[in-house]
Amino acid sequence: MRNYIIGFALLLLAFYMMVQQEPYQEVSKDLQGFDANQTVEYRERSSEVTSEDLVSVVSSPQSTETFKTTTAVSKEVISDGLSNQFSSLQFSNQTGGVRNITLHQHYRLNKEFSLKQEGKTFLGLSFEDTNGNPLESKIPDPRAFKNIKVSDTQKIVYQWKSKQNLLIERSYWRDSNDSYVFHHQTKFSNLGDQPINLERIRLHLGSAFQIPRMYNPFDNASTYLNVGYYNAGPAIPEGCSCATCSGRIDGEADEFIQLNEMGPSGKMDVRYLSQARWACVNNQFFVNLIRPVGDMADVRIYGSSLQRIEDQNGTEIMGIEGAMSFPVGLLEAGRSKSYNFDIYSGPKDYMGLKSLGGEQKKVMQFGVFWWISEPLSWALNYLSTLFGSYGFGIIALTIIVKLLLWPLTAQATRSQKKMQALQGPMSKLREKHKGNSQKINQEMMKFYKEHKVNPFAGCWPILIQIPIFLGMFWMLRSASELYGQNFLWANDLSEQDNVSTIQGFSLNVLPIFMVATQWFQMRLNPMQMGPQMSEAQRINAKMMRFMPFMFLVFLYFFSSALVLYWTIQNLMTILQTLITKTNHEIPEQVAEVASKSRKDLEGSAPSISVDISDDERRYRNLLGLKIKGSINLKKLEENYKTRMLNYEEKKLAQMSASKRRISMEKKDRLQEAYDYLKDMSDKQS
Repeated sequence: MRNYIIGFALLLLAFYMMVQQEPYQEVSKDLQGFDANQTVEYRERSSEVTSEDLVSVVSSPQSTETFKTTTAVSKEVISDGLSNQFSSLQFSNQTGGVRNITLHQHYRLNKEFSLKQEGKTFLGLSFEDTNGNPLESKIPDPRAFKNIKVSDTQKIVYQWKSKQNLLIERSYWRDSNDSYVFHHQTKFSNLGDQPINLERIRLHLGSAFQIPRMYNPFDNASTYLNVGYYNAGPAIPEGCSCATCSGRIDGEADEFIQLNEMGPSGKMDVRYLSQARWACVNNQFFVNLIRPVGDMADVRIYGSSLQRIEDQNGTEIMGIEGAMSFPVGLLEAGRSKSYNFDIYSGPKDYMGLKSLGGEQKKVMQFGVFWWISEPLSWALNYLSTLFGSYGFGIIALTIIVKLLLWPLTAQATRSQKKMQALQGPMSKLREKHKGNSQKINQEMMKFYKEHKVNPFAGCWPILIQIPIFLGMFWMLRSASELYGQNFLWANDLSEQDNVSTIQGFSLNVLPIFMVATQWFQMRLNPMQMGPQMSEAQRINAKMMRFMPFMFLVFLYFFSSALVLYWTIQNLMTILQTLITKTNHEIPEQVAEVASKSRKDLEGSAPSISVDISDDERRYRNLLGLKIKGSINLKKLEENYKTRMLNYEEKKLAQMSASKRRISMEKKDRLQEAYDYLKDMSDKQS
């Protein structure tokens, strides 16, 4: 009882320390009131053109023309277009890029979301030299692009023409069967009679900001903000500047650089890709992804943190942006160069991304357990569609996984029972070869082989459940399908099942159910603390008793979807344990193994089986009898009468009401144990 009190005290201390994280709590509290779709103020970078009048003279040593322009920065003009039931786009005259993508509540997305592009526009265009230095003045007025009216209503076209006869035409269109996909072409035309050296073009990957979430001390929001890419070509010998030599767990061809990996400068090291298949910027549930039509060679990937945006309450939100650049080179007089891209701006939906091909499913970032997460994601979507609820989909998926593992778990249970039955003979083996560890190991392995017992069989269910749990964890943490999905009292399966908030601390009910089921599960399989157990085994048994409370601390702040999965798994384990306990085949097998082992060691048949029921073991301990061997009736009577003296009427009358009640309960248990063992002794005689 003392250990349980200490455990609960430590648990309360852990919760208290979490609540005292005031700065983080205040940010979390502010984020809960922040609307991701509201208009916010953005502190633009100093590299943006912000003056009303700009005079610039740029002459590249490698260029055959000189850009010399005096102009005023235009006002930004926003135009709507290319809408379908999945999303709507807003375009800007700022280099003809995309200012906002509104994702509609449709299909597997249960909550509308706006991918606002603060600062530079998504697919915004700029120039750089061969060394990667920006050449902002080549487009002195980035908002001078004009929206050209075309006959095709499903097409948006922006144009800009320099005084040096360079025409840039940016076209967007969308097929009727596309979901979150649209298509883009950038075309450079030299209308003059002299070649133009365009060197390199930098295409903006867009920006992403953290989604307001409830406080979680174990889940850093900055890990969800990434600049990513897929390199389909060989490694370039540039140190660790390419994915194939990065050594990250995300894989060799694909890499995702997190915001918290960019260091004090707020900029990541430039990645050089030999053959880029796609590049992206994403947060926890949504992504902007650019895929060239045909892998593109000699691509550079840039990424940096954004100066944080603020709402009216002063809440700071972390953000990230990225860009990719590629060579254009010399553009001959009268010639044109076109570059086509397929664009995906939408939720991180595994099924949708997989259908696009090109390894775009890697955006899900399932890590080393992708081989588990991918089929689980497919199964979750299928079952959720079948049952009409993602909550029921998670329940059904958990039951199916548990049923698939059922034979293995049953085999482990049988092995554990056999191991318990052999504890006595094994202790004699250790005693016989005491001081010779090598001989003990040899004899033990021989002993296991003779009795067909695998000492490691009981570990397999745990070893298999660990990757399944981690695969489920990585899948659920970035599944946009769960965003905004409600189930029972949980308003959002991707978030904690918050039922109330007390002093800024979220009160969650589902984790309490989870720990209750896990505690009951352990009660059904108590670890025996017999005299044959080593000190290490005793310490391990005590640690296992506190395991449910450790899970409570860890999972309390995670999504209700993950806690729901673990709770249902506990319930299935309880069901399997109860079924196993009613199976008489296992005790018979155990008894046979125990009998054979004692014959081998003692040379004669035992009077009773070494294996006894949990009830008999508990009653023998209660009355001070030996666990092994037949019941000594005389000893039973003596111990029973001695213990019953503690509960005489005189002593009970002197106790308080609470102590008397507890003593009466102990007296009843003692009487129950005596009756049980007396009846068993009579049957044996």
